[in-house]
Amino acid sequence: MEHIDHAGPGPRRLCPLGAQRPPTRPMTASTPVSTSSEKPLHVGFWFDFGLAYAGGLNYFRNLLHAVHAARPAHVRVTLFVGRDMTPKLLAEFQALAEVVQLDILTRGTVPWFFHRLAYRGLRSQVFVERELRRHGVDVLSHPSMVERLSPRFRLISWIPDFQYLHLPHLFPGLDVGRRSADLRALHQHSDAVVVSSQDAYKDFAQVMGEPRPARTHVLPFVSQLHLGATSPQATRALLDKHGLPERFFFLPNQFWAHKNHRAAFEAVAQLKREGLDVTLVCTGWVKDPNGNTLAQEALRVRDEQDLHQHVRLLGSIDYADVQGLMRASVAVVNPSFFEGWSSSVEESKSMGKPLIASDLAVHREQAHPRAAYFDPKDSSALAALLRQAWAELPGGVDEAAEATARIALHRRTVEFGQRYLQMLRAVVDAPRAPRHTSR
Repeated sequence: MEHIDHAGPGPRRLCPLGAQRPPTRPMTASTPVSTSSEKPLHVGFWFDFGLAYAGGLNYFRNLLHAVHAARPAHVRVTLFVGRDMTPKLLAEFQALAEVVQLDILTRGTVPWFFHRLAYRGLRSQVFVERELRRHGVDVLSHPSMVERLSPRFRLISWIPDFQYLHLPHLFPGLDVGRRSADLRALHQHSDAVVVSSQDAYKDFAQVMGEPRPARTHVLPFVSQLHLGATSPQATRALLDKHGLPERFFFLPNQFWAHKNHRAAFEAVAQLKREGLDVTLVCTGWVKDPNGNTLAQEALRVRDEQDLHQHVRLLGSIDYADVQGLMRASVAVVNPSFFEGWSSSVEESKSMGKPLIASDLAVHREQAHPRAAYFDPKDSSALAALLRQAWAELPGGVDEAAEATARIALHRRTVEFGQRYLQMLRAVVDAPRAPRHTSR
């Protein structure tokens, strides 16, 4: 297993919100990463999570950017996606890898339905294996609905997080024991399993019932920046486009129950009662797919406390706009009860933007250099940090902080890609894992 050093619980504050760590010497990508002198290797990334899963989509973007930055020698990279991908996103992926669009990955089509039926009912991968043979793939990486492949293919599986272990009440009808059994079966049928944090690795060890699960790799992703125009005029136009003031906090999370918007809204309400008018801008779908009511409770706080001018809901907007607003904000806020490896934390880290985040082990592990932490159950603690940030931070674009973060981002991206390629070679060189045919 790969290990990552990170700070322990420590004090609530890692460093002052406005402070910035000194720049780190960048790693260059001038030398391609060799996977030794063996035959060329073809890895296929299989995106079957659906375009609505923004976290999964961004994960694939970040991983392919990193692999491309590491310039792998003797490795061919193909991304398999559905035919419903937007032209803009398709063009971005085509700059990073070969892209193959498949009917079986296009949700709602007849081929997709039969593939799903074969997987759910028969645990058959006949449609997947046909495509892998046709395109000459050696290793299939990061699929969702793929296991029990023929031994001729290697399989790298990804488990985004273990939220169901920590917040089972947010998954009505879920059989926790069955879910854990499914993950153990996934491990049995995979040549490697990827998790995104040491925190998640501990959860997987619990699921597996062993302290160091075999063939399990910790691979934290590094978020890339997908900004549009970055001139002062472009920033002003972006704020005007969404009707926003010059100064605001930014909470770019989907309105899922574990994202804990209610604490943020209650903190804004407290500041309003104290006579401090701050603005909190939220992006993301205003609906929880699991039917939980916590998101609706947050919206009720907004209504009951008359926060419509203080809490702005923009819904799902273009990703470049999301990062542009993050760049223009006073600070990023993430009050979540749970994360596997937070995209909003990583994105703010990649652009040098201050962060106010819930005090989770995984948030500490992400080691944002300009972060302050609070108990996610204590909205007053969040209000205190918002009050302090509003007084201390000017907000807007900080070009010096961005320049420092950009140097670190390049280094971290190349390291991310290199670590994936090292894992890929380990998978290919290792004896094949036993593939069990039953649970």
